[in-house]
Amino acid sequence: MKKFSYSLLMLALIMSVISITPAHAAPSQYTGGLLDGVKLQISNKLGQASGAGFSEMTDNNPNSMKAPGAGNLVWHTFATPVEITSFIAKVDSAVTVELYDAANNLLHAQPALRVEGVQSLPTPVKNVTTVVLKSSANVYVYEWNVFTTPSTPPLPTTIGWSQTRDTNVYFEWANTGAKSYNVKRSTSSGGPYVAVAQSVYGQAYTDTAVSNGTTYYYVVSAVNEAGESADSPQKGLKPAATKYTGGLLDGLQLNVGGTLATSTKKVREVTDNNAGTLAAPGAGNLIWHTFTTPVEISSFIAHTDSAVTVEFYDAANNLLHAQPALRLDGVQSLSESVKNVTTVILKSSANVYVFEWNVFGTPSTPPLPTTIGWSQAGDKTVYFEWANTGAKSYNVKRSTSPGGPFAVIARNLNGTSYTDKAVSNGTTYYYVVSAVNEAGESVDSPQKGLTPNATKYTGGLLDGLQLNVGGTLATSTKKVREVTDNNTGTLTAPGAGGLIWYTFGSPVEITSFIAKIDSESIVELYDADNNLLHSQKALKLDTVQALPAPVKNVKTVVLKSNANVYVFEWNVFGKGGEPTQVPLNLTATAGNKQVVLNWDAVANATSYNVKRSTKSGGPYTTIGSVAGNTNSYTDVNVTNGTTYYYVVTAVGTAGESTDSNQAFATPKDNGPGPNPKPDPNPNPGDDGQSGDRALLNITLNNGIEKEFDLSMGEVNAFITWYENRAAGTGSVMFAFDKHNNNKGPFKKRKDYVFFDKIITFEVNGYDSGAKPTTPPVTPPVTPPVVVNPDPTPSLEL
Repeated sequence: MKKFSYSLLMLALIMSVISITPAHAAPSQYTGGLLDGVKLQISNKLGQASGAGFSEMTDNNPNSMKAPGAGNLVWHTFATPVEITSFIAKVDSAVTVELYDAANNLLHAQPALRVEGVQSLPTPVKNVTTVVLKSSANVYVYEWNVFTTPSTPPLPTTIGWSQTRDTNVYFEWANTGAKSYNVKRSTSSGGPYVAVAQSVYGQAYTDTAVSNGTTYYYVVSAVNEAGESADSPQKGLKPAATKYTGGLLDGLQLNVGGTLATSTKKVREVTDNNAGTLAAPGAGNLIWHTFTTPVEISSFIAHTDSAVTVEFYDAANNLLHAQPALRLDGVQSLSESVKNVTTVILKSSANVYVFEWNVFGTPSTPPLPTTIGWSQAGDKTVYFEWANTGAKSYNVKRSTSPGGPFAVIARNLNGTSYTDKAVSNGTTYYYVVSAVNEAGESVDSPQKGLTPNATKYTGGLLDGLQLNVGGTLATSTKKVREVTDNNTGTLTAPGAGGLIWYTFGSPVEITSFIAKIDSESIVELYDADNNLLHSQKALKLDTVQALPAPVKNVKTVVLKSNANVYVFEWNVFGKGGEPTQVPLNLTATAGNKQVVLNWDAVANATSYNVKRSTKSGGPYTTIGSVAGNTNSYTDVNVTNGTTYYYVVTAVGTAGESTDSNQAFATPKDNGPGPNPKPDPNPNPGDDGQSGDRALLNITLNNGIEKEFDLSMGEVNAFITWYENRAAGTGSVMFAFDKHNNNKGPFKKRKDYVFFDKIITFEVNGYDSGAKPTTPPVTPPVTPPVVVNPDPTPSLEL
């Protein structure tokens, strides 16, 4: 009986508690405000009550709701003005909270975040008489309250966008309506965390107190007057200096659009130092950034999945330079630095994924390493090419031992090929190539072993040449060099009825040939008018096959077969000299509306052909020729801002050589230079020296110094020749008469100097005593005959 009575007593107690404190009245984030249980008004005009009001939005029950209707207002007017610091609004679509004074003047309006938590105002708002909740659309409002002091801390946040950079990290977090945020960090996953920034009012933080290579773990908490939220989930970030960092676009938001005038969106995935994120601007669209002040750019990196072009513009949107990006994930140097850049653009005609893009004043990393590709070893010569990795230049190194050590044999090469003639037959040489820019030198390429040899395939007129392949002599469909590389491990297959041929620059005499083939073919010899001079079967002998008699005046040699044939090696022998050597070390220097080309002279070249393209690798068009004693050319038929690609070929008695290395440059106007100073010696024939004689000292580019004791008239004639040659007229060489220094049986001796070999010269005038010293006089227009440039050098040197 007692147990039963006790149970009834406990039940009555529980029921009394339940009846006193209903479930929906329990303290929560919706309570403790100025609208607790208040009846609100709904109407389309502030101040005009629609009835007795309703309390579904203020009943601390998020399961009840009210739909005020599109454009209607929900409001409450306080009996006396209040101060408001924050609010909460549980809604299903966008609403705005507005605060008015007693005269219905708007004091503050704030769009409500779509979060179910207390949201702070930027600053407390005083003298509020009416609070309004409004929406332009139909909205369900579950709970709404405003606070003088918030009843609960803000909702926790989450870290979203982040990026790691060189010695700093950047990240953002979700806005939960907090008054401020605290940022905490640890070097251990899971903490403990130490605050590195407190009372942060935005939703982003950059931490510069970090070291590259260390992973840091971050959490963020939200704060208001009621307290601090729980920490966000942690985010691990590892700063690093990579090939993508250290540029002018680090971490920037870039524009995307069809034209520079219209930006349709912003992207930052391509500057976040994370190749795992990307942007797809769309075919024909641009990605760009405009700097606040002009910058100078020397290089760029573009990690993409298809072809793009990088363009540079000045403040007036004039194109300064455009460069197609190589399809590689490394820093690429421009032909020369571009100054006064205001806008940089990345564009593509096709759909492209852009993973990373940056531009550099000074590159942050060396270029990617290269690899040696095509190579051939001939008689006392080796030739090889390497992949273009966008380097500013390349160094070639050689060793006679596999694995090195390697010695540098050529530096600062602008092209991607090299011919080494300082080799001996039968010795294997090992080559590596490194890529260089302002940031340093790459690691060496994998080595390539080459053994020059004089074999039965060498010593002919086709050594190392590129040959034509096609169906007729009138149409070349491709070039091949596998059959002239002194390597029977390579081959070409012209196809049934196809021709392989070469046309010499001048007629030659042929006595024999060799053809390593897998089926019988025919060798044909043609003259300059394509008349057939001789036809002979090429047997499967892999030996030199003699012609019945030497055939003269051969201009074109042809190898053909009616069946499918593999051609491993082919050469013809006779008179006509070695194939014309390839010009080496072609360089291109940009100027205003001009490009100056220079290259190493080729022995016995009769002329050079200069070829140009607007695409790297060609096809090239011949734009000019120069005589064999000239190894420079100035291209003035160019447009500033366009990149031009050049090759040069040498023409000799054996015909035209293969192309030189490619060089490129972008002409541009660098603006007016300094005002020229008046020429203290406007007469180029007057050396400005007193006296009737002078010691003329000339320094040549090979380090040799020459000294001549001459009359002042001879010196003036030399200076006149030098000035004229510098202007592009006159002979390339000058003859000095040795006068009385004719030791031996010679009647006359002359010493010749070449214009392009002179680095500097010095004139030291003196009085011989034969006549009184007089001020310098203008020399006659025609120099004395004895020292005129002599176009025909004497053998008496």
